[in-house]
Amino acid sequence: MRTQIANYQCIVENPGQSNAVLMLHGFGADYSDLVPLAEIIDPDENWTWIFPNAPNAVNIGGGMTGRAWFPIDIEALNQSMMTGVPRDYSQVHSPDLEKALPDLLFFIDELKQTYDHLVIGGFSQGGMIASHLFGAAGEKLAGGLLLSTVLMNEKTLLERLEGLPPKRLLQSHGTKDPLLAMKYAQPLYQMLKKKGWKTSWMDFVGGHEIPMPVLLKAREFLQSLLEELEV
Repeated sequence: MRTQIANYQCIVENPGQSNAVLMLHGFGADYSDLVPLAEIIDPDENWTWIFPNAPNAVNIGGGMTGRAWFPIDIEALNQSMMTGVPRDYSQVHSPDLEKALPDLLFFIDELKQTYDHLVIGGFSQGGMIASHLFGAAGEKLAGGLLLSTVLMNEKTLLERLEGLPPKRLLQSHGTKDPLLAMKYAQPLYQMLKKKGWKTSWMDFVGGHEIPMPVLLKAREFLQSLLEELEV
């Protein structure tokens, strides 16, 4: 079902549930990209799944366009891939990410009016911005689902998480990811672990992707989380 929520066009799967999973797609994709996850991860339809469309159109080549939550330095990314030296985003303060947040914070506030609990997740760039939205959900945040993403702007993220009670987290990453190196994903996991979050890490031999073992692990994650919420 396509619908408008706050300022975003969204695809919503399994509407009407009391708890929801918000999934943010990666750079160059759009809101339809991650929709198949709902059926695979949540076959019993226990969660409402919300897939918003990022606001910025980007050229992905071949006369085609995708969407992005904020612009990225394509030249720096290409240079990183050519040299084999992955880029570390942990100390990068992105004004473009900060510009994207107000609309997303309003969007989260709208979801909090409807759902008892929220899992906030994303793939790649979607995961970067999802991590900066955890604190916005407050007590309604049930957990995070971060797929092939890395730590971005550690100092600001720590400030945004201040005072948020520990939550559940599942994070996955490919050992051969050519776009976002796994060694820069692990600090995000360790940061949340140190803050007391109940964290689960899954790496896999692969690249910038979401393989079936990760999907099955995510299914277990949401099932166990739902059991905790219902106690």
